[in-house]
Amino acid sequence: MFSTITSNLLWAVTSAVGAGLCFFVLLVIAAVWSYPLTRSHLDRVSFRIVTIALVANMIFGIASAVGGTMTHGGFLCGFSIFVLQLTLQISSFLLFCIALNLQLVVVHGFNGQSMEKYYIIFSLVFASVLAIPPYAANQYGWDPLEQDCWYKNDNPSQRLAWQISTQMAWTAITSIGEITASTSVMVFMLKHHVRTRRVFVSTQSISRNSSNSPQVIHANSYKRIILRIALYPLASCFVNLLSIFTALHSTIADGIHNQTDYNILLLSDFLYGGRAIVYALLAASDPALVRGVKALYRIIRGTHASDTDVGKHYSTMDDQSQSNGLVVHIELTTVHDSFGHDLEEERMPKHTEMGLSGIPEDKRINEPQPVNSARASLELRRRTSRNLTGLDIRRREEALREEEAAFNKQI
Repeated sequence: MFSTITSNLLWAVTSAVGAGLCFFVLLVIAAVWSYPLTRSHLDRVSFRIVTIALVANMIFGIASAVGGTMTHGGFLCGFSIFVLQLTLQISSFLLFCIALNLQLVVVHGFNGQSMEKYYIIFSLVFASVLAIPPYAANQYGWDPLEQDCWYKNDNPSQRLAWQISTQMAWTAITSIGEITASTSVMVFMLKHHVRTRRVFVSTQSISRNSSNSPQVIHANSYKRIILRIALYPLASCFVNLLSIFTALHSTIADGIHNQTDYNILLLSDFLYGGRAIVYALLAASDPALVRGVKALYRIIRGTHASDTDVGKHYSTMDDQSQSNGLVVHIELTTVHDSFGHDLEEERMPKHTEMGLSGIPEDKRINEPQPVNSARASLELRRRTSRNLTGLDIRRREEALREEEAAFNKQI
């Protein structure tokens, strides 16, 4: 007979540590958000969803720590598992919504900010629908198989049915959804990256590339941030899929009978206790929060820029990504114009331009003349580009920054 004291202690300690880390990260987020000059760093749909998920994981960690320290059944045992299941589902659905939002914004061009409230409502409603029925049916309490607080039904078939229908199946569905959405975004960005590179080697690619929607080019500029955001659902997928296997094992095996069963029980307790730690560390290393903390530190040290200077910088993007993003936009436009200009010069005879200033009028009559509007349009664009002033360029760059900043808020 294997003692479950060690496994319960492992579950309680890791859960308490995870709850503490989530609380600390939430304090840092509150500090950055409370100051107007640093608040804009956190103005992103995915980060607001992560913040709500952190609150859910903090409560999840507290409920897990309580459940891990219980040695008998009772109201607190059953209620702690109800809170655990509720916050577990809220966190799973929210992290799935992060992956879904990336796909909707990057691939399909939806406005992530307008969809944000639906993500939150969906997560809260579905989590409640899944957690309330088993609690009302008195399914949470002292587990006779693992000797801790969990599903208390001692009928294996009924217990398995409750576990699958109210937790495991939905956890698997969100995990599959996270994989599908994240993979679709990565494949889409990879295809666009390949098409973009062809712009510089084939003039025929320009027309195809120019038809791309604006969010596609912005996504290419934000590829590092998008891949970093995708870590949240991918980490959730890994932890959830592994947790399904370990949580179902004791029910299928009808208890703990050997060392293998006990090792799987330890792994299960570690996964349920450590999931809050994983999410807290991911949120703490989020580039948006890191930039916000650095800006807050400079403000506290009294070395921050003035309000006017701060307004000129878009906090939603690090300097390197912002610089690369501008280069991509400007070069795409320049290539589009300059190719037309170069092709025009190649098609016109070499002496034509000289003839306009030095060849008599009667000799210029026999020279090739433009026969369609396309050539005139190219010449007009060439002359217009030469007349661009510094103010025009600054306005163009400002418009690009505004578009990128708006896109960044939606992901």
